Amino acid sequence: MRKTNKGFTLVELVVVIAIIGVLAAILVPSMLTYVKKARLKTANGNAKTAYNAAAEYVADAQIQGTALASIAAVNGQATAYTADSGIAGTIAEVLVENEGESGYFSFGKVTIAGKPSFFVQWKKGASDEIIGQYPSPISWKTCKAGVTWNTYKK
Repeated sequence: MRKTNKGFTLVELVVVIAIIGVLAAILVPSMLTYVKKARLKTANGNAKTAYNAAAEYVADAQIQGTALASIAAVNGQATAYTADSGIAGTIAEVLVENEGESGYFSFGKVTIAGKPSFFVQWKKGASDEIIGQYPSPISWKTCKAGVTWNTYKK
């Protein structure tokens, strides 16, 4: 009569561990890509939120007779501005209310289709490599190539 083993052999355990290792090696890089893509979408969304606040400020200023050309481009950290500090304060106020995603922003003027307009860029931290922009949100391909802060790409 033969004895039956109730455990696994060392070879079987090594094969299972190798299979798990191969699967992990395949999945981890793709998961990191998904995380970065999600961060880019968040950054573009926050830039759009800031853009809408800036658009409201610009519209109110134009109704009162202030030209877009006289509104200064500005960079800053959202928590560093008060609500009464012009367009920067307006953008900062909206970003701080946006679920704590205050971050850093840049408001700049640009000409789009021959008309003066503006853009807003946003990033979470001072040294963050993921930057969102609106209008013309930054694409994943552009993000992978590296975006220069304060550069409007149309």
